[in-house]
Amino acid sequence: MALFGTSRVTFLRGLALLCACSLSIGSHFGQNTLGPLKSQLSREKGTSNGQFGLLVAAFALNSTWTPLVGGIFTARLGTALSSIIATSIILTGQLVLLLGDLWGSVKLMVLGMFIFGLGISPLAVVQETIIVRYFKDHGLGLSLALGLVAGKASSFISARISFPLSQWNQHAPFFLSTFLAGFSFVVNIFYLWYNNWMASQVGIEGENTGGMSEENALHEVTAKRKVRLKDLLKMGDIFWLYIAVNVFCGFIWTPFPHLAPNMIQKRYQLDEGRAAEESSILLAGSMFLYPICGYVTDTIKKRSIVHKLLLLSSLLTMLCYAWLALPPSLTRSPLPAMISFGLGIGFSPLLLVIIVPHLVPLPYVSTALGAHKSIESSGSTIMQTLAGLVLDTNSRTSDSSIQKVLNVFLTLNVLQFLGVYLLMLFDRARKRIRSARDERRGHEHPIEESHELRSVDEMQLARRPEAPDLIVSEAEGARGKIFFTMSAFTIFATWILFFTSAGLEFRVFT
Repeated sequence: MALFGTSRVTFLRGLALLCACSLSIGSHFGQNTLGPLKSQLSREKGTSNGQFGLLVAAFALNSTWTPLVGGIFTARLGTALSSIIATSIILTGQLVLLLGDLWGSVKLMVLGMFIFGLGISPLAVVQETIIVRYFKDHGLGLSLALGLVAGKASSFISARISFPLSQWNQHAPFFLSTFLAGFSFVVNIFYLWYNNWMASQVGIEGENTGGMSEENALHEVTAKRKVRLKDLLKMGDIFWLYIAVNVFCGFIWTPFPHLAPNMIQKRYQLDEGRAAEESSILLAGSMFLYPICGYVTDTIKKRSIVHKLLLLSSLLTMLCYAWLALPPSLTRSPLPAMISFGLGIGFSPLLLVIIVPHLVPLPYVSTALGAHKSIESSGSTIMQTLAGLVLDTNSRTSDSSIQKVLNVFLTLNVLQFLGVYLLMLFDRARKRIRSARDERRGHEHPIEESHELRSVDEMQLARRPEAPDLIVSEAEGARGKIFFTMSAFTIFATWILFFTSAGLEFRVFT
């Protein structure tokens, strides 16, 4: 009976994990459907490169602000209501996208992607809350990793099968995306219906069971996502360098997988099917590199390993852009570039999260993570929008316009590599200074130290014992205010750029 009981508990925990993983299947599948269909959309609906850029950018646009408030909304609404709202928004966005495809309205498709993007951040909070509740002391790290891998696998499958589906029926990819969004919604209803029963069967809220109540799990997850904008004014120079690196990561990471199928098709004279197949490799790496990266960073307890892996990632994506920027007659195949980028992007987004606790004190980690995601999404939206406009400058997807976009990607990648390298140097220098200061203080007698004339930095630190790693001088604080203003302006400018471009592309102003 005990064995049966243990098996029953294991089965129910696995069922809860399956529900949590299933919540994100529809969202990840839907956001990667469009890239392989770019040529088809242009041929059948007359979409320009600029319109396609807006179509993809519309999804990322809301991610410029939802990471800053998603945790607060979810904490106030609770897991049940938040999950219903998030999955409903995603399903609504997919339905609008499908209707736009059926009616041949690109404007409606853009609106669908805009609505779709609203539900992503709240859904991520709900998914993590479910996993934390059931697996707090039962393999939490592995369970969270499985949740991430499930989403990445869905993205890869979407990129792989969207074009073959479109050959069977031109609307099939959008019907399947909508079906999977509906499936995630139904799974959510199933989980909410049986949640309390599963929790009672597992004994998750009993004493000494290693489980958590739903309220406590939600509190733990949202605490890691709570963003206090005023805390950003307290961040030091190294944090703002990290934010600058995130902007460049947004430029070179997310837009390219959506643009790649059409670009390599034109550049290497491939048919649409082969171009879609080879470009799907861009999303394959994360399925196995995410767990490997987590294991490596956990095993090698050195902060420098994160910097070195980021540099490696930057080098791999740089090699991709450099390969594609060379004359096609010389390189002959885009496959090496696709593999290089797939390996580089396969673990780098995780590193941007892992590195944060090394850069700011723990009380500020949630704020830093929210700012990181917001500013990275701004970079992605800006680049996706501008790339579409550049590809339309001469004629639709001309060789010269593709070359310009690839040159820009390569240049931005070089700047990102330099930014990561500077971040590593700054972090090392700060570590040495801190170690020297701590060693000096350790040898000084407390009474004698109180009579010494200390430096301005030390006096600032003495007044701020709760946050020793933040700004230590008035000059650094003044720079922080400037960087904060620049970041806020970047997000604001992203929205202005998007809606201005949308107005021009869809002739709203004429």
